[in-house]
Amino acid sequence: MPACLTIAPESRCSAYDRDDYRYSQSLEQRLIERDGHVSGYTGARFYDVTDSQIEHVVALSEAHDSGACGWSEDRKSAFASDLRNLVLAEPEINRSKGGRDAGEWLPAEPSARCRLAATVVEVKAQWNLSIDRVERRALKKVLVRC
Repeated sequence: MPACLTIAPESRCSAYDRDDYRYSQSLEQRLIERDGHVSGYTGARFYDVTDSQIEHVVALSEAHDSGACGWSEDRKSAFASDLRNLVLAEPEINRSKGGRDAGEWLPAEPSARCRLAATVVEVKAQWNLSIDRVERRALKKVLVRC
């Protein structure tokens, strides 16, 4: 685990408003160009654009509680649009994950767990977001097996 990650309890310094974290749906095309029309969590292939949703690996509400709550709306939107933190996912998986962090939710597929854990560490370090102790334990447990 990189030393640059701050371990701290989650804290909501301001009310979470999903509308503060705006991003363009056109990002979906960029994800398809990068990854193909494939789920980042199951590897399933999507045959129709309506079969997938843009998924934030570090959920927006999780980022909010991990340090983003004090950011400007422009910075929040930049975070929401960061392609490093985005994958395509099945709507039911996107809903089941919701705003949970890696200490609360991991994909079933082992290789997807590795990708998720690596992405969480990279994104949280890049954006100076904290992880709590439960999330740290879960990430460490996954990453030692990758």
